[in-house]
Amino acid sequence: MVTNNILKKKVYEKRKLFNVDFSIISYTLKILTLIIMKRHFILLWIIKSPIDFLLIIGSFFLAKEIRLITDLIPTIQLPIKTIPSEDLWIFALSGAILFFFILAGRWLYAIEIKKTLLEEIIEIFKSAFLWFLLYIGFVYLATGFIFPKEIPRLIIFFAWGISLIAIINFRLIYHMIYEAILRSGKFELQKIVIISNKDATEYSESIEKHSAYKIEYIFHPEWGDNQKNHISYKELLLLIRTRRIDEIVYINGDLTHTQKDEITRLSKIYGVIFAYTTNFFWTEPSFHHATNIGNLPIIEIRPITITPWERVLKRTIDLILSCIGWILLSPLLLLIAICIKIEDPSGPIIFRNRRVGIGGKEFFLYKFRYMYWKYSIKDAYWVDNKDDTALQYEETLKRKLDSRNGPLYKIENDPRRTKVGKLIEKLSLDELPQLWNVFLWNMSLIGPRPHQPREVEQYEEDNYQVLTIKPWITWMAQVHGREKNSFQEEIQLDTYYIEHYSLWMDLEILLRTIWIILLRWIR
Repeated sequence: MVTNNILKKKVYEKRKLFNVDFSIISYTLKILTLIIMKRHFILLWIIKSPIDFLLIIGSFFLAKEIRLITDLIPTIQLPIKTIPSEDLWIFALSGAILFFFILAGRWLYAIEIKKTLLEEIIEIFKSAFLWFLLYIGFVYLATGFIFPKEIPRLIIFFAWGISLIAIINFRLIYHMIYEAILRSGKFELQKIVIISNKDATEYSESIEKHSAYKIEYIFHPEWGDNQKNHISYKELLLLIRTRRIDEIVYINGDLTHTQKDEITRLSKIYGVIFAYTTNFFWTEPSFHHATNIGNLPIIEIRPITITPWERVLKRTIDLILSCIGWILLSPLLLLIAICIKIEDPSGPIIFRNRRVGIGGKEFFLYKFRYMYWKYSIKDAYWVDNKDDTALQYEETLKRKLDSRNGPLYKIENDPRRTKVGKLIEKLSLDELPQLWNVFLWNMSLIGPRPHQPREVEQYEEDNYQVLTIKPWITWMAQVHGREKNSFQEEIQLDTYYIEHYSLWMDLEILLRTIWIILLRWIR
């Protein structure tokens, strides 16, 4: 077992001491780098669903034009029936929305391409057939209620055929572009480790044919160290702990129950996907997903239950609410800033504090400064810890007034606070500048609370699971006990959130937070 000190060194060996990301230029470069180099090919993925959507809408209008010329029935010419373009829009839009949700429900908008082209085409055929049946029924029931006019049935049939052909052809082009980009070697591939006690050559060839994956290592319990790419059991655990692999594929292997439990436990803690074929079962409340790697059918156990689409939706909501928040709260923000500067003009209005986010990466968290500047810890302002008298004073206060146990601390009746600071901290107004963190994508509105580096250094290994997702402003512990929770209770709440994520849970936490803040204002 790797010791705790070695583990911390490995996990944070690439961590930057000062990671200034408040610059618009650096943020723009970060986003461009993410789009260009992200291994999940975000740019390609983003355009997939809008193009499908436009193709389906366009198929309705093309179907209308074809129906004006022919009914496509040999030797028979049915009376021409059509519909004005201004009335066709609602049929086309509703049809596109329904088709989109059916395709999404069959995992045809997953970020990574894990189906072969043939499998994807088969799924599209099934989706199109289901869409045709549902849409015909929907139009029949909604005519006169949602739809003001009837649409000729042949136009629906033609639109179905045209959209099916168009989507399949788009997928052919999409796969060609995807494979060409992968072969260029400019994108990082998904790094995986195979666990097998048999010759894994056949599986390796199948997996690497699916070029989004790269087999970094193979763990074979009976192989010696002289085998190519073979790693020992200890090296496998170290790879998980340092997050140098993305996924483990368990094919077969004579592992002990202790080894199986340790591998899956660490995968969950450090955010590594664990996948298995057969003869292996998982009972923890994590996200299971049946998929393929090449032609190898597997079950993936994802340590984070939030799906890629939920991430996109969550990010969209964060951006919208953070922008609305800045606009609506700007008079209040200005008033607080003026009051802080009047009471203590010696320091900045916004206080920067180093926090640890997803994957152990540090970032600056922004808050309204509620302490006198001479008492504010300045490690985020290029002041070394050993020369910071404010840090020494805080350590003294923690020994005398700390009301919590464990890595987190809470100084009761903190004498460092200004008069303005006491008020804004009581009403949680000091947290408002973190809307900028949300905009910068360092944080989101809801989830685990980010901790300081010196707090993270006191983590037990199981606590690292909270670093597998992006930290957020309000969180489970904020609305379930707040400071009354011990550190372990707070970690348990954060872990529950990670393993049981849902948008409804986010909404509940957000509403509870608003209610708690309102109660503070009333009191």
